[in-house]
Amino acid sequence: MSGSKNRPLWCQLRASTRAAVEQLIGGSVVHARNCSGGYSPGFASLLTLMDGRQVFVKAMDAERWPVDAAYHRVEAKVSAALPATVPAPRLLGTLDDDDWVVLAFEAIDGVEPCQPWNDTDLHRVVTAIVRLGQVATPSPIALPRDHPRLGGWTEVARDDAQLAELARHSTWAMDHIAQLIRLESDGVAAARGDSLVHFDLSPHNILLTPNRVMFIDWPHARLGASAVDLIMILSSADDRIDRDSILNTNADLEPQAVDAILAAHAGFQLRGGVSPKPLGLEAIAAIDLRLGLAALSWLHRRLSTR
Repeated sequence: MSGSKNRPLWCQLRASTRAAVEQLIGGSVVHARNCSGGYSPGFASLLTLMDGRQVFVKAMDAERWPVDAAYHRVEAKVSAALPATVPAPRLLGTLDDDDWVVLAFEAIDGVEPCQPWNDTDLHRVVTAIVRLGQVATPSPIALPRDHPRLGGWTEVARDDAQLAELARHSTWAMDHIAQLIRLESDGVAAARGDSLVHFDLSPHNILLTPNRVMFIDWPHARLGASAVDLIMILSSADDRIDRDSILNTNADLEPQAVDAILAAHAGFQLRGGVSPKPLGLEAIAAIDLRLGLAALSWLHRRLSTR
C-alpha cells in the first residue's frame, strides 16, 4: 500500500499553514488533488489556484517527521541548483518555519511508468538516463561524494532480528551473505565518479508525459558514476526483461563492477526492507523490500552464469 494513502489532505492542514502556502505560491487554492504516487508520509498535492494555475506542493511536518523534513530541506537546495538541462521539475519556492518544510514545484502532467515495466516505458526511461549522464558529467552542481544509499549487508549480518527477517525472503542471500558483504564493499568504490547521480531512481520517482521523461525527488543526489542510476532502474525490472543486454548497450562497465554496485544497492534496499520502521512508514519498508528482492534476483542470475 502506498504511503500516500495516509497523507494529510489540504483541508486537514492548519489554517495558518494553508495561508502560508498560498502566500508562497501567490494565489488562493480552489482545488487540491492529493498525489497517488510515492511513499512518504508528507503532504503532496496538485493545487489549482483561483487564476487557473496549477502548482505541485509537497510539505512535511518537521516535528512529527524530522528525518523526512531534513530530506525536504536538502531537496530544496539540490532542486534550486539543478540547471535546465536536467529533466526535473523547476522549484518555484520554499517555506521553512520550523513547523513545516514546504516545497513548491511546477506542475508536471505526467504518470509513473507502467509496473511491471513494459518495453516502451523502459526504453524511454533508459534513453533519458543515458542523456542525463551525458549532460551531468561532470556534475553541473556541487554535491557530496559519500554514498549513504549503497550498502547494508554488513549491518544486516550483525542484527539477529534482521537476519531472521531476511531468511523469510531469501535463503540464497543467507547462504551467500559473506560474499555479498565483500561485493558491496567493492560496489561503494565502483560507484565513485564525478557525475550528478540521482541515487534514488525508482519507478515512483519518474513521471512520463507524452514527450518528456522527468526525474523527481532529488534529496539523495550525489557525485558518482553515471551508470549507477541505470543499474538502479534496471534492477527494478523483473526477469522478463533482458537487463544485461540493455545495460551492456548503454554503459561501459566491467561485469565485476556491475555485480558490486548491484550488490551494494540490493543491500541498502533490503536492509530498509527487513528493518523495523516507525508507525506510518510501513509503506517505505514494503517498497524497499520489493526493490531489494528484485535487485537481488538480478544479481543472483548474473553470478550463477559465471
